[in-house]
Amino acid sequence: MNPKFNYPTEIKGNRKLYSLLKGLNHPLEVISGNHQSVGDSYYIKASFTDKNFIFSQDKEFVEYILKQNHKNYHKSEIQSVTLGKYLGKGLLTNNGKDWLKQRRLIQPGFSKAKIANLVSIMEEEIDKSLESFKSESEVDLYDFFHSLAFNIVAKTLFSSDVDENTVNELSKIITEVQEVSTKEVRLPFYTQILNIFGVIDKNIEKSKRSKAIIQSILDKRRTSKEEKNDLLDMLIQTRYEDTQLPMSDEQLVDEMLILFIAGHETTANALSFIFFEISQNPKAEEKLKKEIENEEEMVFTSENLMKKSFTVNIIKEAMRLHSPAWAIDREALEDDSFKEYSWPKGTLIILYISGLHRNPKYWEHPDSFIPERFEDENSKNFAYYPFGAGPRLCIGEHFAMMEMALIIRKFYKRFTFISYQKKLEKKALVTLRPISLKGKIINNLA
Repeated sequence: MNPKFNYPTEIKGNRKLYSLLKGLNHPLEVISGNHQSVGDSYYIKASFTDKNFIFSQDKEFVEYILKQNHKNYHKSEIQSVTLGKYLGKGLLTNNGKDWLKQRRLIQPGFSKAKIANLVSIMEEEIDKSLESFKSESEVDLYDFFHSLAFNIVAKTLFSSDVDENTVNELSKIITEVQEVSTKEVRLPFYTQILNIFGVIDKNIEKSKRSKAIIQSILDKRRTSKEEKNDLLDMLIQTRYEDTQLPMSDEQLVDEMLILFIAGHETTANALSFIFFEISQNPKAEEKLKKEIENEEEMVFTSENLMKKSFTVNIIKEAMRLHSPAWAIDREALEDDSFKEYSWPKGTLIILYISGLHRNPKYWEHPDSFIPERFEDENSKNFAYYPFGAGPRLCIGEHFAMMEMALIIRKFYKRFTFISYQKKLEKKALVTLRPISLKGKIINNLA
């Protein structure tokens, strides 16, 4: 440890060895345990990478990194380089001026007003998927939501320009690419082994194939000269402020690929957690169904889906307990300090969102599912960042919230889900996901 800097409490000895070894496969357990042992912020030096890490679940520290001094922090190489070689330079992986330029260009397309235009496309996909449920159906909702969320992103991006076979091929490729990239992110030293066996080269070829598919859809749209008022139209028509030029095809394809991945993965995970919590809390389900009934014909309108409601409170509370974006990483561009702590340039900051969301310093009964706590969220200083914070707040927040509210209301207007699981097994990869969510669906209208 450099004596020039004043780090948080350091994790040493057996605890450090345990953290470095077990943290690869069980990060939530290890990080939570370290915070319980030493407090809301701690320091660890990873010998095999010679990197300094600061972990924090302190609200003020999180806000300092993401908001007050965000200019001193970039996404780490984990995302910008490791994921970037597969996904290109889109909003998820980009940094600095290039990222800011893209964000300013794309942001207007994800306003509440623009997203409201996509409700009818979402409805069509949801209704089609729900028709597969009979009077009683056994299902793994985790698989169901992945398929549904992927189809919704495909149709809101490309309207009718994409057929089912193409969607299935894209889904398969993206899943396979993610499986390898996740190993690289979590096990950096494992990259050499993957290289030796040609796994990374094969993965890059798969990524190129996914981009070629998207390029063909883009070419088809341009040739047709049709306007379909979907996200692809928005991306094609948008222009940079300084040059009034459109995005290059390469940039367009990169952005669309990232929208595919980010637009279905976290939403599917979040929906699985939401439906699990509803299944464990009958009073919440009863209150939700009452709200759906009371809304009558307005229940699925965009303005109703986006306004404050018990449906939205359920979503927020489930995402507090099970944050798909369970941690946010940043790398310091220059030496920095906050309160009594200081650290050098190059330090990796891991903002532990799962810990922040269950920190008893900020939440009463932090492990309990209480949607009503969000009734007065604006009058409280909530430590709640499921979509991040600051300039890099998730661009798809409105899209995801409206999509989830619509799926919940469409489902619970007709069905009940009975979970076979009383406890949800979770796996923390790039996102936090359940391993499965098996149960029985009852059609209440049958």
